[in-house]
Amino acid sequence: MHRKRCLIVENKKTAPGHWVMKLRCPEIARAAAPGQFVQILCADTLDPLLPRPFSFLTADSKDISILYQVVGKGTKILAALKRGENLWVLGPLGNGFSICHLSTDYLLVGGGVGIPPLYHLARTFIHKNKYSPADIHVFLGARNKSLLLCEKDFKKLGVSVYVATDDGSKGHKGFVTELLLDRTASVGRKVYRTRSANIYACGPTPMLKTVSALAQKYDIPCEVSVEVPMACGFGACLGCAVKVRGWKLEAGSKAPNCRFAIGCVEGPVFQAKELVWD
Repeated sequence: MHRKRCLIVENKKTAPGHWVMKLRCPEIARAAAPGQFVQILCADTLDPLLPRPFSFLTADSKDISILYQVVGKGTKILAALKRGENLWVLGPLGNGFSICHLSTDYLLVGGGVGIPPLYHLARTFIHKNKYSPADIHVFLGARNKSLLLCEKDFKKLGVSVYVATDDGSKGHKGFVTELLLDRTASVGRKVYRTRSANIYACGPTPMLKTVSALAQKYDIPCEVSVEVPMACGFGACLGCAVKVRGWKLEAGSKAPNCRFAIGCVEGPVFQAKELVWD
């Protein structure tokens, strides 16, 4: 974990309300793994006081990039920053996705601002681990086509991309999880007949819950990156607790078989079967 004053190399708008910022921080970039995140202090003032968490969109030998949505005071400040300015960055933080070398199909399912860490994962599969793009299948969901994030970037990698929008303005009309289940697609027929597949997902909690249920139904290993509030990023504030399956209980015990895990330290990536979705 490093805390660095990082130079803004680029900060540009890529979709309505969404921006990509590139930061020069070699120490963090070289250590970053897909699914991990950074905490960025949006200003040098006391308002806003707390840093904001952002997953990696990319990480190379010198730079990292994040994709963020402008939703409040902190991200509005970020969107107004220019190339050449500096920000305090802490990271990399948390546990990321595991890299499975035994699968023949890798299904990446993302919705909204949950898409960026999956792009980082796909790049790592192809550029670092030398996986074939033909083995990687990406399912992207958004409210409408203007809010589809990273679609062109994924296609440049050569992977298969399947798109769903709530309003039907592009791709399948409906939820991205419906695409995942659609057996008429060639990837669906292939995956649900084999156990040599892995699912990786990041996005809204209802989407993750549905993906987890599908993975368990078809006995496919699945990892999900949860979206929970993170004020500190290293387990001090306990504000990002998530409910997970707990210790094995004695027969007849009425105690709940669950515990709370700290999302920023034990996650944000968890095995889907570990999470309690009530």
